[in-house]
Amino acid sequence: MPKRVPQLAKLTRPRLHKAAARERLFAKLDEAREHRPAICVVGPPGAGKTTLVASWLDARGIKGIWYQVDPGDADLATFFYYLGEAAKPFTRKGQRPLPLLTPEYLQDLEGFSRRFFRELFSRLPQGAALVLDNYQEVLPEKRFHQQISRAVDEVPEGLMLIALSRRAPPECYARLIANDNLGIIDWDALKLTLEEARNIANERTQLSQSEVGQLHERSGGWAAGLTLLLESPNRERNAVAGVDKIFDYFASQIFDRAPIAIQRFLVTTAFLPRVTVPVAEALTGYLRAGEILDDLYRRHLFTHRRPGDVPTYQYHALFQQFLRSRALRCFETEELRRLKTEAATLLEEEQPEAALDLYCEAIAWDDAARIILAMAPKLIAQGRWQTLQ
Repeated sequence: MPKRVPQLAKLTRPRLHKAAARERLFAKLDEAREHRPAICVVGPPGAGKTTLVASWLDARGIKGIWYQVDPGDADLATFFYYLGEAAKPFTRKGQRPLPLLTPEYLQDLEGFSRRFFRELFSRLPQGAALVLDNYQEVLPEKRFHQQISRAVDEVPEGLMLIALSRRAPPECYARLIANDNLGIIDWDALKLTLEEARNIANERTQLSQSEVGQLHERSGGWAAGLTLLLESPNRERNAVAGVDKIFDYFASQIFDRAPIAIQRFLVTTAFLPRVTVPVAEALTGYLRAGEILDDLYRRHLFTHRRPGDVPTYQYHALFQQFLRSRALRCFETEELRRLKTEAATLLEEEQPEAALDLYCEAIAWDDAARIILAMAPKLIAQGRWQTLQ
């Protein structure tokens, strides 16, 4: 049995609340798992990629690693460091930790990568999956994608690599696609069917079959669009045409109807890449932070929750972008800087790299320099000199 090791939110699978089982797509994932070492789920923001894969893993009882890719993973030493951290629960007694990408390995990066993934997959239980969420966060031209495409060659029978992305696989995946070693679930497949829309609606509303049919048609099968339509009052369900504008319109309707205190809570916590209740309470002064975050999560309003000793919440990228744009209206420049500085201070211990980003946004250069100097020895020891640079 893998030992229990506290996991970073970056490495924790989302916990779902009453997610509708999409058996049509579960069957596609089952088929890919049986016949291919890897699959890529590709669709626009809010298409339901994360929910689909997380609910499938839950339904099939599949263990493994859930890894949230972010721009920092373009530094391959950072990527391999955190992937090694993710593997710790599967490291047996007497096994050494997975290697760090320190400078002596850079002359043979491909060899290091192959050995790393071969060892990683050997530690995972039979039938496990390695999920790379937000795969599009690293730009297509980066070497990161070449290493992942080569990792597919190391996936043993019975295991699977899954990438969730807003973009089609980069060119380095052409060989895998040509050899039928990479399955793809694309946007056309991800679009909700009428039956799936009805299943989702039945969990949240008491609408008639014809009303759900109208909302399904208006949302164009877009899961995020349907969610917003289900949240909107009856008189406004037909106010906006077109998926491109539906998010901004209905997000503003939800936001504008919230009490001022809740609005301020949302735009303030939007500066945090990942939100815990203690940090949210300290930053906003709002003692009902846990109730607000849990309500958003349970209503499927673009808020994921990841379990742990201290549960972590994360706003969907679209929702966070909307809230940050609202923050520009709610706060003057100096107040924004103050809030970002306070948020960075609260993040320093648990998320120093995120704290650094916020200090830079707040033009708090002395604090930024202090964090860089404090992190430098550790980053260099981990081979993450590009991140330090």
